[in-house]
Amino acid sequence: MARITSDKFMVNSDANRMAAARYATENFAWQVKLDKRDTLRLDLLVEETLGMVKTMLEDFYGQIWFAADGRTCEIHFEATADMNADKKEELLSVSSTGKNAAARGFMAKLGEMISGALRSTGRTLDAYGQETMKYGIVHTPSPMMGNADMMTIWTLQTYRNDLDLARGDSDNAEEAWDELEKSIVAKLADDIVVGVKGDRIDLVISKRF
Repeated sequence: MARITSDKFMVNSDANRMAAARYATENFAWQVKLDKRDTLRLDLLVEETLGMVKTMLEDFYGQIWFAADGRTCEIHFEATADMNADKKEELLSVSSTGKNAAARGFMAKLGEMISGALRSTGRTLDAYGQETMKYGIVHTPSPMMGNADMMTIWTLQTYRNDLDLARGDSDNAEEAWDELEKSIVAKLADDIVVGVKGDRIDLVISKRF
């Protein structure tokens, strides 16, 4: 079966935009002939992704689209730095840590890593990762599968392996492992890959049905 790709949908706080993304999910599932159970799984992955996106909407432009090679489906989320990022920096600077203390849970932290990377012009992802997700950073970035222009800088598989090694010696790693175990996305997805190019971040959630 040839690779199938959907149209791209910009997502923001507009309910109609969110509805369009969900409609696109159903349409894509029909195109790749997913049954009712697998369509529900895809819906859950998209719903969790949209939930993460909502925390970033004031700062970034976001687009969601889908791709499939055979039975392997991908949810793509693209985020581009927006001029409103300065507003977020100003809000964060009033806290003692300079971080968003409300970000809890695996997907919330992943969203913070992505938004922070977009704000961290001139800094390395490795340096930013040590302050946020801490684990899962790919220390030797490589071309992103399917997009040679993007450089892979974080993966779920690396994150899981790093946490498994560290959780016996670190309370933070133990807490992060518990969050990972409770995450719908981490349970359903085969992998999550984050790539970067300039002011753009791509997140790809892959699942083989």
